[in-house]
Amino acid sequence: MNNKFSIGVVVAIVLQVSAFVWWTAQQAQTIQTLEKHVAELTAKSQIEKEVQLKSDVAMLKKELKALNDKTLQAVLDANDRIDNLGAHVNAQDILINDTLANDLRDFAGKVENSFHQIEEWIDEQDIDIIEVRDRIMAEIRALDKKLMDKIDKK
Repeated sequence: MNNKFSIGVVVAIVLQVSAFVWWTAQQAQTIQTLEKHVAELTAKSQIEKEVQLKSDVAMLKKELKALNDKTLQAVLDANDRIDNLGAHVNAQDILINDTLANDLRDFAGKVENSFHQIEEWIDEQDIDIIEVRDRIMAEIRALDKKLMDKIDKK
């Protein structure tokens, strides 16, 4: 009996080997199913990522266009303000030039009036100087005559 196995042991071994083979097949099938699910989820996740990326890109494009529009409007507004400022500066320049021209005209008139007044004063002084000179010359002659008379008396 040493070399003999009982039928029960053989059946038990066959059943265990069969159970092991069946369990291994089930594990392989489970692994294949899980791999299939992982592949499907990975593909689905990849598709969702692509859709989300496209959505993000579209949103960024829209925001970029809005930013470009706002920037363009800001530049145009600044340009309008600069143009308006240029018109204001031109108006102020014209006002300053007109005011300066009027002031220069008034000043030239005042200078001319002052010049005429000074000429009149000079003319009056010329008359007075001539009279004074004539008086001085008459006094000199009178003094000269007195001096000569005194010299003759001695």
